[in-house]
Amino acid sequence: MTWLFPLYLLGGAAIIGPILMHLRRRPPQERVEFSSLMFLDGQTPMPVSKRRLENWLLLLLRCLALLLLALMFARPLWRSENEGAVSQNQATVLLLDRSASMQRGDLWKQAITASTQRLEKIALTDRIAVATWDRETKLLWSFDQDKTSASTRLATLKPQLAALKPGWASTDLGQALVDTAGWFGSAQGLSGLKKRVIVITDFQEGSHLDALRGMVWPENIAVEVVRVDAPKADNFTISFAASAAESLPGQSDAPTTRVRLSNTRDSKVSDFKLAWDKGTEAPTTGYLPPGASRVLSLPGTAGTLTLTGDAWDFDNRIYIAAAQPKAVKIVFIGDEKTRSEAASPLFYLSRALQPTPSLLPELTVVPETAQSLPSGTELVFISGARLSASLVKSVRALAEKGGLVISVVTPEMKMQDLEALTGISGIQSDVSDKSDSSDDYQMLSEVQITHPLLRPFADERLRDFTKLRFWKHRKLILPKEAPIEVLARFDGGDPAIVAKGHLILLTSGWHPADSQLALSTKFVPLLYGWLEAAGFRNEQAASLLVGDVLPLEAATSMMTPDGQTLTPKPGDTIRTETPGIYTLAKDRLIAVNLAPEEGRITPMDLTKLRELGVRVEDGEPDVTASTKAEDKERLAITEQEAQQRAWIWLLGSLLVILAWETWLAGRIRQGTLQSAYSSP
Repeated sequence: MTWLFPLYLLGGAAIIGPILMHLRRRPPQERVEFSSLMFLDGQTPMPVSKRRLENWLLLLLRCLALLLLALMFARPLWRSENEGAVSQNQATVLLLDRSASMQRGDLWKQAITASTQRLEKIALTDRIAVATWDRETKLLWSFDQDKTSASTRLATLKPQLAALKPGWASTDLGQALVDTAGWFGSAQGLSGLKKRVIVITDFQEGSHLDALRGMVWPENIAVEVVRVDAPKADNFTISFAASAAESLPGQSDAPTTRVRLSNTRDSKVSDFKLAWDKGTEAPTTGYLPPGASRVLSLPGTAGTLTLTGDAWDFDNRIYIAAAQPKAVKIVFIGDEKTRSEAASPLFYLSRALQPTPSLLPELTVVPETAQSLPSGTELVFISGARLSASLVKSVRALAEKGGLVISVVTPEMKMQDLEALTGISGIQSDVSDKSDSSDDYQMLSEVQITHPLLRPFADERLRDFTKLRFWKHRKLILPKEAPIEVLARFDGGDPAIVAKGHLILLTSGWHPADSQLALSTKFVPLLYGWLEAAGFRNEQAASLLVGDVLPLEAATSMMTPDGQTLTPKPGDTIRTETPGIYTLAKDRLIAVNLAPEEGRITPMDLTKLRELGVRVEDGEPDVTASTKAEDKERLAITEQEAQQRAWIWLLGSLLVILAWETWLAGRIRQGTLQSAYSSP
């Protein structure tokens, strides 16, 4: 319990008044004239030193009335356990920056020294929490721990701080401050304490502040930035300019890597060297003035690229993993001899399926008379005559197991062939329904671009089918309620693409005799869209940043850049902690690099924090803001007291006491007068 106006409690000292009045015991003042007083004995007044208190109940009521009056004006307030009275004690959060930029020179030593000094200045009656932050915020000492173990805080925290080292993650100061504000709100017993945050950091321009844009910073939380400085500001930064490799002009067979170089504004160096570790080529040299950036193309696509020429090397390397295209075993059922015939489907298919940085298609041709598919087949194209019965079973089994099968319905296919391939009875092809004249053609319509098998057509650049003409097609007659889905139709209404699970039927081929599909810009995206639907994405994995989650998938083991071998369990989430090349499952390499913003080491202006609403102190307390915050807290307490309205109960009790005192005083006075008149 606390008091809104505690000075009124001094009014309780007025109870001495009734006590003195009871000790005075003045005799009755009324005089009654008698004819003669000679027969009455005179009474000597009692000395003051021998007077005693009488009428204890009346005295108690009068004292209690005065006490209730003082309590009522003091305005009592009952507060919850986690609320305290306004005091001069402080609740402090100490934030220590351990991002990659803190590895420069003796910055970390300065930060640990500053942290220890601030901890020693915290009184035992104050509350403190300690945390480190980079890309994430980690709590070392919470308010709850400090509440129960304040006497051991120094003995516990000093060894922890001495054992810490700066990491390699980026700096997210905005999220760290947001987390800190949340700790003030969730901890118990902090209401009424002065709240402040001490941030020990190099406060470089690469710090992220975006998280602060989504919140209103509490006005009663002050932030003090303790900046540690490095002796030199000479720093080059290297990062990727593009994720994909390209070729140098005139050297189409020499893949290159594009990188971006940046120099700090206050730098005093401008000459640099770039070279591959363990490379045989001469280093690339150049000139980069302070505050400038430049994009360079260097020969090579894998390894460690090192930049030299500046004072700090923590951000002077980028790691590039060697291309690891995933092999895809594709089978074309047809005639191998048609691979070189420009009018055949195999001719266009073999040239469209080219290796990419992430996929390595392996196209194998199997004749229609084969008994089964080769081992490991993952994708099948059928564009030939009737297949053998055993081969049809093998193809159908592949589709049922999740492999993708694309079959062109040819005139040679009979009803029993379609039934055997699809497993649907009653499906047949009407060969007579076709277009033979160059003046008569069909176009696609009702294309379900949201379907996974046609997802490439969702791109606006591939969605126009007005220039894609089909000269011939077979009309499929589908039985009613058949478990088959029509993905696209011709403008005449006939099905063009139908699917049953992982089996796709095309009623027209892609070769020039049937359509313009193979000669259009839609053929290659469509093929790789089918590969994606089969589980093979045609995209180069982007380089990860320190702190990102490793795509473990089915990896049973992994090796970190420092040679440490880890065995993740199913469902484990492992974040990268250091830059370098990570090896997953012995053959998959993943490059992890430092965040490019971490190299922007020029100190940031404190006004950027103020512009986001943060109350920043420049070493001296902001008296105006502090007073404003206390006024707001006082207003909140007043509102809480107005809701409780305890003074009304005190007023009611006071009125009852006064009524009782009045009645009792009247009874006592009446009895005193009667005894005075009746005395002989």
